[in-house]
Amino acid sequence: MFNVVIIEDEPLARSKLQRLLQQLADPITVLAELTSVAEVDAYFVQLKQQSIQPDLIFSDIELSDGNVFSCNQHNAPACPLIFITAYDRFMLPAFDSFGIAYLLKPYNLTNLAQAWQKFRTLTANKSTDNTLEQLQTLLKTLPGASAKPEYLVRIPIRHQQQIYFLDVADIVYIQADGGLIMAFDQSGKRHYLPYSSLAAVEGLLDPDKFMRINRSEMVQAAYIDKLVRYCKNTLSVYLTPLNVQLKTSQSRTSTFTSWLGL
Repeated sequence: MFNVVIIEDEPLARSKLQRLLQQLADPITVLAELTSVAEVDAYFVQLKQQSIQPDLIFSDIELSDGNVFSCNQHNAPACPLIFITAYDRFMLPAFDSFGIAYLLKPYNLTNLAQAWQKFRTLTANKSTDNTLEQLQTLLKTLPGASAKPEYLVRIPIRHQQQIYFLDVADIVYIQADGGLIMAFDQSGKRHYLPYSSLAAVEGLLDPDKFMRINRSEMVQAAYIDKLVRYCKNTLSVYLTPLNVQLKTSQSRTSTFTSWLGL
């Protein structure tokens, strides 16, 4: 019997994966279905106290409240992951985040079976008391696993009849307003980014430098001036040199402070 966890925010996608998993040769139990970054963070923390551990995690990458890679930065999973996503641009970061396979939507039973067989082959000779360190050593032998993810350094911005380039290092914070994604630089100038969602740009930025603090805003660590307690489980984040004050959401405050090493 194999225990798995599903991280996916689309109900139809979860149902499809559940159905296909039951068609594999091995018996599989789904321990949990997680639909947001907040749920994943909480689950990883609680998992340390659970007697039954997952053998494998199936994970989407862009969730409703952020990018799942940020979870792996703060709480390394104790098992490998198979990523299932609609985007191929996350492939290198995926293998750097404990991934052993990468399925592009729409996938079928054959694709899933091949990824499952890869998991079975990689874990066939593992003893039951293997540690995360041993798993990480195993994953480093995979093609592409040792490659460092390439994050954005400059972003092309289309403005009227021209295209100019915004240096990511100059971005103080990024804000989503409906279908508009805007970056604000050190002078306070607003730049309209060529992305459809905050989650889309989040997956392309270095998670050591950028963090989403609520549903619609993310900040760059270098420009955080100070933090002030706003109310229970919420912080005011002051950014320099703009003298801008943003607020963390209750669901993101714990992840944010851990990211800062607090």
